Amino acid sequence: MSKIDLSLLDDSEKGYIIGLFLGDGSFNKGLKTPRYVVRFALDAKRDHDIAARLGYIFHKAQKTTSAFARENTLIVKVCSKELVGYIGSFVYYRAEDNRRREKEFHFDKHWHADFQYGILAGFIDSDGHVHEHFGAEIKTVSLQIHKAVQALLDNLGIIAETKHRKATKESYSQKPFHLIYLPSREMRKHGGQIPSVKLARLGAFPTPKD
Repeated sequence: MSKIDLSLLDDSEKGYIIGLFLGDGSFNKGLKTPRYVVRFALDAKRDHDIAARLGYIFHKAQKTTSAFARENTLIVKVCSKELVGYIGSFVYYRAEDNRRREKEFHFDKHWHADFQYGILAGFIDSDGHVHEHFGAEIKTVSLQIHKAVQALLDNLGIIAETKHRKATKESYSQKPFHLIYLPSREMRKHGGQIPSVKLARLGAFPTPKD
């Protein structure tokens, strides 16, 4: 198994991994036999370009990925003890009821701006949606992550609107969710620095390398 070399990635690419993991990532460390697997669960119909973006980033870091479809989910898998440790230095887990583990993310205003923009891009590509008018919204059921992302946006000078909503019958999760809305004027202003695949799909901003 090849060893990942994160030093070959720029700050934006490193941030993108963290942001995408916040929304769509998980660890598989094994119970009896230790395993160090990072999985990203994407939409099998719409997110092949995001999977290609991930593949490019990890290939640049000299690490291969595997991707396979499972029903409506496209899973991108990376086996790396170093990657698990790296992500774990930014994303934490805490135990909930019935031993369910919830993610936590703690923001540091001293991070490089490119790293912060990368996190934002990854979070948009996982738990976000970009409208045709370029406005973007990000949903999360975690109040802690919601507050941390809001702090990141404030630090980047991005003016966003926040709302708190109750789950609907159609919602995947029945938990209340927290919404951050980035108006189109803010996305147009900062879009050139946000390496989001979903944003690039609209054709107004450069497509991230894949």
